[in-house]
Amino acid sequence: MTERPAASAIGPTPWYRNRWFWLVAAPPIAAVIGGLLTVAIAVRNADSLVVDDYARIGRAFDLDQSRDRRALALGVTATLRVDAPSGTVELSIRGVPAQAVELRLIHPTDATGDRQIRLTPGADDRYTGNLGRLDAIRHHVEIASPDQGWRLRGELPASAGELQLAPR
Repeated sequence: MTERPAASAIGPTPWYRNRWFWLVAAPPIAAVIGGLLTVAIAVRNADSLVVDDYARIGRAFDLDQSRDRRALALGVTATLRVDAPSGTVELSIRGVPAQAVELRLIHPTDATGDRQIRLTPGADDRYTGNLGRLDAIRHHVEIASPDQGWRLRGELPASAGELQLAPR
């Protein structure tokens, strides 16, 4: 008959081979790893800021519509034609001639998808430009004259095409 050596003769097992250690340590280790992953995801996919004219009044934020009211007072309207595959833009403005107009296509969810271009009038008072290829999604449109202080806003459908803009 063979005899087994006593437990004290084998010696203690190392800490990393002890299953009770892993049973107790696994939840805190998993929580730390999950927290670090959450921070990495939050930093990499940060939300973009709200794009519009907001003024802080006391503890509340209020939308500044002075540029919209100015467009209404001047009677400014516009027609925007966009060819999505080529990104060609043609704009005609009625009501007041402007020396230069800023056109912004605002992506609804991703600020990196925003497009902005400064348009100057051509020979027949039409503004033309090229924004590059556009994604087939709905964009918010803002046409503004920084010199005259007015703006028009609207939504360009995913199929692009023609959009009539009037003051809101």
